[in-house]
Order: sequence, then structure tokens, then C-alpha cells
Amino acid sequence: MTVPRRGGYERRDQSLPRFSALASPGLGLERSPGSIVTTPARSLAWPNTAQCTRRDCKTFLRNIPAIYGMWLVTLLLLYSFQEAIALITGVTEVQIPADSAADTCISLRVHSEDVVSTRLYFVNASLQRVTFSSSVGVSLPCPAGGAPHAVLRWYLATGDDIYDVPHIRHVHANGTLQLYPFSPSAFNSFIHDNDYFCTAENQAGKIRSPSIRVKAVFREPYTVRVADQRSMRGNVAVFKCLIPSAVQEYVSVVSWEKDTVSIVPVKSDGFGPVPTLCTALGL
Repeated sequence: MTVPRRGGYERRDQSLPRFSALASPGLGLERSPGSIVTTPARSLAWPNTAQCTRRDCKTFLRNIPAIYGMWLVTLLLLYSFQEAIALITGVTEVQIPADSAADTCISLRVHSEDVVSTRLYFVNASLQRVTFSSSVGVSLPCPAGGAPHAVLRWYLATGDDIYDVPHIRHVHANGTLQLYPFSPSAFNSFIHDNDYFCTAENQAGKIRSPSIRVKAVFREPYTVRVADQRSMRGNVAVFKCLIPSAVQEYVSVVSWEKDTVSIVPVKSDGFGPVPTLCTALGL
């Protein structure tokens, strides 16, 4: 500021004073006089990065789709890894409604092999009766099974366990019940004329087959015949094939013959020949 001329003040542009400092030698911070000295901490904390920041922002915005894609791939990999672990350990979660009127659920942990592989089933549940000849015997597979391997056991209808009788009855390891041929003197109604049932049991539970009637009959000679019948001319004569009562339950008529000629069904408007012989087939 100077002495004013002509009764006023004369304004001059004056710059602010600048300070200079000398830095310690060897630090690389020497500055020329009139410049502002910055400390190393200030240099690191406040770098001149205005242009670099704008460039990084543009790069970041340009790479946003790639970043989101990487996150999506990572989530998919994590989900696949979790599913693989669940598959290896064989454990899964099943949601079962606890109450139809409520929204709550019960969470159960079930082994996948129990859900997929473990099961019990019937092979032939309609089997109810088995008749066999004493001279042939019979092998009766258990009508139930399971996967994985199920334990098969035979019982009498009374619930008694089946035991082996040498040369008479035997239960094989695969669950087959075998009754061997036997003579009439070895007949035992407790074995050869009784009700049996089989059970299959594994991790899935236990099932019981229906009772099966097993009955042995003796092969013996028998003869079938036709009784004479009398009838008026023009009337119908009914003939019957007579089968011995001892084998009647196991023998059925398969054909009628006359003079070694099989008789076929007659026409609706004619008369058939009079049969003289019936043929029966059985054990």
C-alpha cells in the first residue's frame, strides 16, 4: 500500500506472500524457493488422481456386465457344489405338511437310497393255492421280495416258524420253500396239507404275503366212465363223466369221444352222436 495521490488511495495488486522451506537433504523433497513443500504423508494421502479416477470409473462402468456375470457364475457353482455334496452324502430334505389347515411343515432328513432304492413288493400276490403230486414234489418261491436284498422267511398260518425236515421239507437261502417227493407212509398233514405264508423284510419295513394253501395228493390209478342213460326218441339224453371221488378235486374232463373219434359241438338245429367215452386229465 502506498501514499494516495490526489487525496485518495492508490490500489495496487499485491500477491500473497509465499513461504519457502528447505527439506532435509537426501529425502528427494527439495523444492525451489517460492513453492509449497508437501510431506510424504500428504503426497500419499492426496495424490493427483483426478484424471485417473475418471478413467477408472469409465472402465468400471464398462465392465459392470462382466462383473455381474462372474457373480452369477459363482452362485451357480456354489449351488452345484451344494447339490453334489448332498448327492454324495445321500441326504436330502423332504417337506411334509404337518396339518392340512396350517401352513407349517415338518422337515425330515431322509437318505436318498431309502427313497429311491429301498422298497418291498409282491411278486405274485394272487397265489392262494398249490396242489402237487406226492411223487413229484413242489418248489414254492416266496411271493414277496425287496430291494436291496430282503430277508425272506416262511411261516405256517398259525405263525409258527418253518423248520427243515430232512428229505421232506427245506427252505433255501433264496427264500424258496421246497417239499420233496414222499411216499404215502411219510405223509404228514402238518407239512403236506397246511397253510403257509412268506414275509420279506429290509430297511423299508416288512410285508406279509397272503396265506397259501399247500396240499399234496397221491398219484394212484383211476378210471373214468360214462353211465348208461335211457331216453325217449326225440328227447334229450344227458350223460355225465363219472370220476372217482378220491381224485375228483384234481381231475377235469377235457374231451368226449365215440369209437375213438372226438365229439365236436353240435349244430343248433341238429343232433349230435351219443357219446360213449369221456377223457379226463389230471395229476
